[in-house]
Amino acid sequence: MAKYNIGGYIFNDETSAKQAAKELKLVEYILGQIKTADEEGVLKVYKKLLSQRLFSTDVGMSFLKQLRQNLVASEAFNESDIPPIYSLDEFKPDTSEISPQVEKSERSEKPVTKENKGSQKKQTKLKKQKAEKSKPESKDSDSVEVKRLRLINKFLLLAVVTLLLIVGGMFYISTTINSPTILNYKETITDEYASWKEQLDTREKELDKREAELLKREAGQ
Repeated sequence: MAKYNIGGYIFNDETSAKQAAKELKLVEYILGQIKTADEEGVLKVYKKLLSQRLFSTDVGMSFLKQLRQNLVASEAFNESDIPPIYSLDEFKPDTSEISPQVEKSERSEKPVTKENKGSQKKQTKLKKQKAEKSKPESKDSDSVEVKRLRLINKFLLLAVVTLLLIVGGMFYISTTINSPTILNYKETITDEYASWKEQLDTREKELDKREAELLKREAGQ
């Protein structure tokens, strides 16, 4: 029985492998949308992915888990404000026209429920408390910028690792599934990986420079 390696995960049948390949394509699309987004933007995308339930393989589910871990680690929200990931036993996903669904969902607003309204009020209150405690000093501004760059670096690193797995998976699947679409996608992802790796290196240098300046300023006080 042929086995397929997609994004570092092994699948025993061609149907599952093709579904995993679709999810890899969706992951690449999402990473492109959130790589410069702030915490609020990433949380919004995460919630919409949960509500649409587009992922049904280990490839997509592991991406959701990593996305949630990054949101928790950002400390921008209470963990209770970040919904848990759904169980695959609860549904059967509709995977047709995946990317257009996500793009459309970004343009439309989800109806506000009482629960969401309460969560928004809580987040607004937390923001006000943080604003009251902050002081208009350049040191605080630099600290916020460093924190923002760290969050961006986390998502860029996730993107680079994911794309690296995609490249490996595409090289393998192209030898087992004779599909022009997959072969073209492999070339696109390889180019995308090189571009994002360069962005990550640039961001890391910028972050190191910012942290050094901040430490130097604090030491001089």
